Amino acid sequence: MGADRSLRAAVEAAIDEHRFDAVTLEQIAEHAGINRVTLYRRGHTREALLTETAAAAAAEFRDGALAALTHPGRAPERLGVLVDALFDLADRHLGLLAGLYDGPTAVFHLATDDDDALTRLEYTEPFERILSDGAAEGTLDSQHPAEDAEVLFNLLGWTYIHLRRSHGWPPAQARHATLRQLRYPTS
Repeated sequence: MGADRSLRAAVEAAIDEHRFDAVTLEQIAEHAGINRVTLYRRGHTREALLTETAAAAAAEFRDGALAALTHPGRAPERLGVLVDALFDLADRHLGLLAGLYDGPTAVFHLATDDDDALTRLEYTEPFERILSDGAAEGTLDSQHPAEDAEVLFNLLGWTYIHLRRSHGWPPAQARHATLRQLRYPTS
């Protein structure tokens, strides 16, 4: 049986308080206002609840990414829609994402044959597509779209989450400060 929205919210609250890798079924139940046995009788396990909650947030990002990919504007405008979707997701799931940052790498990363960890394509592929489109139309300078997508997702997402969570910055300040850094050219 899948977790409903209120149970996933309880999972996120428990992760926010106890960290992803340390949260227990008892803590999740406490945040849900029920006991652990009730969760167990309903067929919920800690691992399944954590997986379902992370998957639900990933599905939200895919929806936001689809809106960016199908946006009628040119690549820079579409990239802005995608970044807004990433920041909006972070604001809705700040505790979960902060917990995932310190938690298991399997949620966001894939191991490769040479032991490098790459961000899962479901997160970086929309960035890569828009960067490739921008390079083709001459509106974005990306000679290595796959690598640049990896950097952008991690740079923007984790910086924004860190500023919001660890520094307590409000969304507008964190968005503006993070995006402002993209305007500085590198040599």
